[in-house]
Amino acid sequence: MTRRQEVIFAVAGALLVLVAGVVLLIRPTRQATAEARADRDAATAESQSLRDQIKALEALKPKEAELKTQASLARAEFPATPGLPALVDALQDSASLAGVDLGTVSPSTPKSSTLNSQLAEITTTVGVSGGYFEIQDFLVRLENLVKGSDPGRVAPRSVLVQSVNLAVGAEDATGDSAAATPDGSAGSGKLQGDIVLTVFQLAQSSGTSSTPAAPAATASSGAQVR
Repeated sequence: MTRRQEVIFAVAGALLVLVAGVVLLIRPTRQATAEARADRDAATAESQSLRDQIKALEALKPKEAELKTQASLARAEFPATPGLPALVDALQDSASLAGVDLGTVSPSTPKSSTLNSQLAEITTTVGVSGGYFEIQDFLVRLENLVKGSDPGRVAPRSVLVQSVNLAVGAEDATGDSAAATPDGSAGSGKLQGDIVLTVFQLAQSSGTSSTPAAPAATASSGAQVR
């Protein structure tokens, strides 16, 4: 190998080392730059999100009093305790307005709600008797019980109708009067049976399972939980 060739190889080697060094220096810098840009974009997006939230809150500020009232009414639908006497009063009011005879009201022990962890459910079986259309009216009133039939006396209550099991009354199922009518009833149209409700209350931190179930209450002139 001549002297000239040695010089050429030496220069080429030096250039390779220089290029490698430059690459090793540039790659981390590019990575750091990319990460900085990503952080900048994330910060910009978060800042925009916060600005949007501030604008939304500012838009709601004039309605603050109205929203607080609505929130208070919504909380009133879910009492902290079973409130069974008030519930029976509400059921009795709805039955009276619909022209339905309210029988027994049998609430179960409250248990954790499957719909919301902050709520507890009370499965309540309500015995009723009355005409087809009267019971239909009663069911509508049950769904609207959240509005309260008499808010000054009976507070609104969140209630969900789960099932309805009705049959022709025994006194209407004999003789010629047992002929079926178009609405599925017989004779005088007297039906009787059970309506199963889910009544909601706020969950207790100590566990609602420790709350004893109230005994069934038989309604005569007015049902009461004793």
